[in-house]
Amino acid sequence: MEVELHLGEGAQVSHLSMVVPLAVSVPRSLGPAMSRYTYGDTDLAGDRLELVARMFAGMSGAFLRAASPQRPGLALDLGSGPGATTALVRATTAAATTVGVDRSVAFARRARSSTGLGFVVADVVGADLPFANADLLYARLLVAHLDDPAAALERWGGVLAPGGRLLVDDLESIDADGVFRTYLDEVALAVVRAQGGSLLVGPLLHAAADPPGLVRVHDAVAPIEPPVADTARVFEMNLRVLTERGEVARQPALGAALGTIARGERATAPVRWRFRQIGWQRSG
Repeated sequence: MEVELHLGEGAQVSHLSMVVPLAVSVPRSLGPAMSRYTYGDTDLAGDRLELVARMFAGMSGAFLRAASPQRPGLALDLGSGPGATTALVRATTAAATTVGVDRSVAFARRARSSTGLGFVVADVVGADLPFANADLLYARLLVAHLDDPAAALERWGGVLAPGGRLLVDDLESIDADGVFRTYLDEVALAVVRAQGGSLLVGPLLHAAADPPGLVRVHDAVAPIEPPVADTARVFEMNLRVLTERGEVARQPALGAALGTIARGERATAPVRWRFRQIGWQRSG
C-alpha cells in the first residue's frame, strides 16, 4: 500500500540539490531501522505527544532561537509526530520552508491537518531521506529511541548544507520521587532499554565524538519542572499506550495513582527534568 502526502501550500523546495516533489509516495511499511516506535501512532499516542510538546515548548523554543542559523531556507523536524514540534520550529526560526518527517502516515495526516505545514512520510534513520542541503535539522526526544545514535547523527549530518546545523534536544536526567519514580523505573526506562535505546541519552551524546564533518557549536543542559498534573497525565497516558500495545503488563494501581495526581486529588513533588541540548554545524 502506498500513501501520497503533500507539502504545505507555497512550499519552495527548488533550492534542494535533490528535489523533493510536492507529492511524495512512500511505502506504508518502511525499513527496519525505525519500524516500530515505542508509543505507537494511535489517537491517544498523538494526544500524548501534543501534551509533551506543550510541556517543553518554552525550553525547546529557547534552544531553537539560540542555536539555529539565521532564517534557514529549509528546516526539517525529524520524528515530527502529530506536528507540534514542526510548528514550533517554524515559529521560532522563521524558516522559508519547514517540513516534518515521520514514518507514521497517521501522524503525518494529523499534522498536515492541524498545522498546514509540509510533512513527508519517511524513515528518519533510513538511507532514503528525500532531502539534501537542509539548513536546519531538529530532533527532540528522538535519539533516545535509537539503537545506533552515532550512525543516525552521521546520516543526518550528510543532509545538511555547508554551514547548516543539526540540533538535538534529548534527556540528560530525570529526578523524581514516589509514584513518578516507580513509573520511570518499572515502565519508561525498562521499555526503552528493552528496545535497544537509552532514555537518558544526554550524557552519552555529550561525551561522544562529533559526527564526521560536523563541529559542535552548542552544548548545554536545560532544567525544567513542568506542572505536576501535566507530568502525571503524560505518564498515565504513556502507561495506557504501552499496555494497549502489549509492551508492559497491566498495572491498574500505578495507573490509578497517576490519575489521582493528574486530577489534582493527590499532592506530590514535581519531576525535575534536565535536557541535553547539542548543536552541530556542518563545516565546509
